Amino acid sequence: MSALARHFWSVCASSIYHGLRLGTLSTVRAVDEGGLEALSSDAPILIVANHQSHADTAVLHGLLPKACRARVRFVASSVRFAHAPPGSPLRERFERWLLHGLALHAYRSILVGGELNGLRSVDTLTDALREGAIIAMYPEGTRSRDGRLGPLKPGAAMLAIGTGCVVIPVRIDGTREALPKSLHFPRLRNRVIARFREPLVARSNETHTELLARIAASLAPEELSR
Repeated sequence: MSALARHFWSVCASSIYHGLRLGTLSTVRAVDEGGLEALSSDAPILIVANHQSHADTAVLHGLLPKACRARVRFVASSVRFAHAPPGSPLRERFERWLLHGLALHAYRSILVGGELNGLRSVDTLTDALREGAIIAMYPEGTRSRDGRLGPLKPGAAMLAIGTGCVVIPVRIDGTREALPKSLHFPRLRNRVIARFREPLVARSNETHTELLARIAASLAPEELSR
């Protein structure tokens, strides 16, 4: 990709974040509960966050320290972010083109699902971690409809146990109110907070189920996580 194209997609990602923060007169802030400091490490890192809105990725990316943004790669659905099928309406083709470009070029996403089964996806993410990337994923696999944390898919635990990487849970609140599934444009005067919580590391002989339970507890709302 040319330098001009990289700059274009970088500006798009920045515009989404600042559009939410400034264009809607909203507050967007990070709270460090141990996780932000851990991002400065050179160790393999897996960021896991709850998922309530399409705004989550822009918020999380925008709040990460600049020094580590170049290492971060988001996990995204190859089906959801594929180009529109031939013959689709112009609006759908444009929206899918934009989503595809943002995913691949602004957020450097690794596309999983589709023809990649679960184990092959984990192998792909394992390789990325070993090459120095910080992987960011939403282990629920989809946006929450009611704001509650849904069941977590096993991929995050498999990746953490298989690589020994540091897991940084991030609890995001406020994006569902700002941009719920039913809206294409965010509401005004939102309060969005991303809490970077204490890092987790898989324990000796810990099962996927046990680690997933600890991750889920770390992604609980503030009043339930204590």
